[in-house]
Amino acid sequence: MDEANLLKKLDRVQAPPGFEQKVMAQLSLRKRTERERRRVFGLSLAGAFASFLAVLVLVNVFVLQKKTPLGLADNERGSYPISGVGLKPMSSQTIPVIETLDYATEIRSKSSEPGVIYLLEHVTDTAIREIKY
Repeated sequence: MDEANLLKKLDRVQAPPGFEQKVMAQLSLRKRTERERRRVFGLSLAGAFASFLAVLVLVNVFVLQKKTPLGLADNERGSYPISGVGLKPMSSQTIPVIETLDYATEIRSKSSEPGVIYLLEHVTDTAIREIKY
């Protein structure tokens, strides 16, 4: 309470001439510099993102080589043929992915019983609710 009374007892002082104009000019200058900082930061962030994308594309094109399936790529042009007519014979380094397997001879060689294969899989047209995948 005493501080409020002390302030009332003090004489009022007039602001120096031009004080209000100086304060308003400083506020305007601060707002302008803050807007300029935001604009520069936004542009630098956009430039950094664009340069990152450019580096990513260059690394993808020049460093990471795309692998083509064996026997499908045309080596002279680097493109895929539309039909299988233009395929070159496969080289000796290729490994066949699909092998035909004769299960009859496999089973006959393992047992002396007749060559019967039982597929133990339940086949139905309706979905059973008890089965959880």
